[in-house]
This record gives sequence, structure tokens and C-alpha cells, in this order.
Amino acid sequence: VLDGAGEATAGAGMSTERSIMAAIKSQIATRVNGAGSYVFDLTASDRVVHGQAFQPHRVPGCYCWFVNSDSRQDGGVTVLTRYDRQLLAQVEGWAPTDSATPGEAVLDALDLAADIRRALESDLTLGGIAQVRNESINITAVDGQGMDRPGLGVCVLRVRVDYTEEIGA
Repeated sequence: VLDGAGEATAGAGMSTERSIMAAIKSQIATRVNGAGSYVFDLTASDRVVHGQAFQPHRVPGCYCWFVNSDSRQDGGVTVLTRYDRQLLAQVEGWAPTDSATPGEAVLDALDLAADIRRALESDLTLGGIAQVRNESINITAVDGQGMDRPGLGVCVLRVRVDYTEEIGA
């Protein structure tokens, strides 16, 4: 099944982890549109990609990648026919800045991070692909000048998704 951004969302034989990663990418790519409360527009097909290269491919733009996944079953807490799972993803964003004012690149990166967070928090169920119980987001922003990327602000969002899944699913 493909979403509006051409990404696989869910289907027979597709892992829940893959579906969650596709939903994260899709929510950013379809909702961060520069309108209303969004500062940046990431709706072009190559603005949000899966990958793990710490360098800008398009500006503004972002990379989404899987970090890890944990499973557990806590006695007396988790229903015996289910597992509690946690997926950690990272989203790295690159924001342009045209100001020479110190700190402005960080502020531009924070605007992009806020856009991405707003998009992810707009549907905490991630399209209903998993029984999501919680989603938390940690943000870091830096001036790209310190990474030999002058004129760019960089944000990194660590996205944790807690969900429950049936045993054997």
C-alpha cells in the first residue's frame, strides 16, 4: 500500500518497523508544506529521504533513519499475548539561513525542527499502523558553520515510538 508520497505504509509481509519509518517520512513530507503554522516546505519528492548521510542533499530537507528497536514483555504489566516495543528513529534536518547574525542558523534549525515535530505530533497513531501508546521527540540544533556547512542550520530529532504488538505479528 502506498501513501500520497509514494511510500509503502503497510502490507502483507511488511514489518511494523518498516511501516513506522515509512509513516514518519510520509508525515513530514506531506505535512511540512510552508502553509499555516509551518515555516518550511518539504513537500517536493526529494526533500525528505531515508538515508544516513550527515550532509545536506537538498536545502531545506531532511534524512530519516532507523536507529534501533527493543521488545519486552513485563510480567504483570504486559498482556501475555502481546509485546511492548520501542522504536528509535532519527531525523536530521538542514535549514538555510541568509543571516550573518550569530545564532540565527540555530534559530532557523529550530524552526525546521518545530515544523518536523508538529508534523509527527499531528497523528500520534502514525496512520493507525500500530497500537502506538506514546511518541516522544528530543531536539538538538546547531550552526552548520561548525561543521564546515556555512549558511545552514542543522537540527537532529530523536523520535521514540512506544507501541504494542500481538505476539507473532
